[in-house]
Amino acid sequence: MGKNGRMARTPATRSPWWSRSRGLPVATHRSWVASMTELRGGPARILAWARMPAGYCIGSPALLSYGDQDGWEHVGWHEIQRGGWNAELGELSWIEVADPDEIARRRTIPLTEPGRLPELFRERVAATIAVERFVPIAGERGVIVTARRDLGRDGAISWHSSLTRGLTWQTEGARDAADRAVRDLRTEYDFH
Repeated sequence: MGKNGRMARTPATRSPWWSRSRGLPVATHRSWVASMTELRGGPARILAWARMPAGYCIGSPALLSYGDQDGWEHVGWHEIQRGGWNAELGELSWIEVADPDEIARRRTIPLTEPGRLPELFRERVAATIAVERFVPIAGERGVIVTARRDLGRDGAISWHSSLTRGLTWQTEGARDAADRAVRDLRTEYDFH
């Protein structure tokens, strides 16, 4: 027990906030670094992290990671279509980008100590958007075409289309409008 009844921090359990691990428990940081090395060929910096009921959520320049020493899940910021922090529920949730014929994967993780992670989430997802355009199909309903940049090493651009409420990919003209918009934007911005 440390001063004022607080738990004493020891070098083996917690690293200083100014270190590469930004205050994460040492074993947690090591397991995350190992998973990043396998995934990306090298570790990344920690920009922010939050505690989950069972594990941690870590934001790095290119990825959002969540898990613990037993395993980590990683999602690229450019793979998140939309999402955000619900302070009332204490949850970070998002929908991942999906092809028109796929069902979008939804993720929700509870954060017991969110710290700066919700702000970083918003910043990083927004930073991936290179171009975004709304193409009307039926009045105010339409398709949103987005070029997203992978914030990792290669900075590759990927193109995605999503529909506004009230439309499906079976709606007449939806696929054609999306394909035409992607083709036009690629030409306009020279993203190939």
